[in-house]
Amino acid sequence: MLLDKNSQKVIDLIQKYDNLSDIDKIRLAIYLLENKNFNVDFNVRDMIILLKQVLSILDPNYTKVITNFSKYKHLLFFLVKYLELTEKEKKHFSIEMIFNIYENDFKDKVINDEINNHLLVYDYCYSLLNNE
Repeated sequence: MLLDKNSQKVIDLIQKYDNLSDIDKIRLAIYLLENKNFNVDFNVRDMIILLKQVLSILDPNYTKVITNFSKYKHLLFFLVKYLELTEKEKKHFSIEMIFNIYENDFKDKVINDEINNHLLVYDYCYSLLNNE
């Protein structure tokens, strides 16, 4: 974990998030960043674009169909738990979620290089924590 002072809810949710498949981690991260429910002075649009590029590599059908999030019932659990979090906990969870992706080995050199070079997790973290 990147942050020291996470609530137990955030810790539990991140532990469950860690057990998701790579595709589901990316899919959930995109959805939560697009619908984050808090304000941030950081360009998350670039992170979303990067994650969508990664998802299109992991799932070639991603760009060919409209994603119906309700068919991913295991991800709906995360959304429900996410909605139960306070705004501060949502920010902490989003930081930890992005950090989890940043540390993840996707077993694909192109994906790993793109994430390591372009996913600005530390900048995102500082921008969120400075606004608390």
